[in-house]
Amino acid sequence: MLTQFNHKAYGVLIISLLLSGCFGGATTKPALMICDELDDTDDWIEPAVNVQQKYGTPLALTLAMLELPLTELDKKHVRPRAADWDEFRIRSERWDAEPTEVEDAVHFVGWFTQQSVSRNGLAWNNAAGHYLALRLGHGGYHRFDSTKYPELTHQARGIQQRYDRWQRELHGCKDRWQGESWFSKLKIW
Repeated sequence: MLTQFNHKAYGVLIISLLLSGCFGGATTKPALMICDELDDTDDWIEPAVNVQQKYGTPLALTLAMLELPLTELDKKHVRPRAADWDEFRIRSERWDAEPTEVEDAVHFVGWFTQQSVSRNGLAWNNAAGHYLALRLGHGGYHRFDSTKYPELTHQARGIQQRYDRWQRELHGCKDRWQGESWFSKLKIW
């Protein structure tokens, strides 16, 4: 009986290893380090650093909240509720701001997350909470019931995971950028 079990377990293990080699390894690429992404696209990193200095929004949170890179079909970097976007345009006096423009989207994220910290008491590292406040509004965030909206909860967890990954990787960039460019002079850590 024990031998029969060992043979079945061994067979399952062999099949699992073969399938993981065929399906997992062939299609997965190593994740790009955020340092490489930032080196390639500094058109949005400079506004993100400026937003950190102006609003206090950590760089990793700004990057996690933005939709980057965009596909050809999708031209919005951020998806605010209309009332929040209008309030941002009025309070920031960015009358012609558009969510399709990187700098506008970045500044909106900075402004909105600062509002979430003061209105909802969210910590800067609570990217999931900031995402939910963005999607639901500040009042909706307080009334949110995760059991009623599992898909939205799942999306918020994805934003938190992206924030956590970028936060870790940004610390690795610090040594790489020491003494290189304008970026090394900025205090993002």
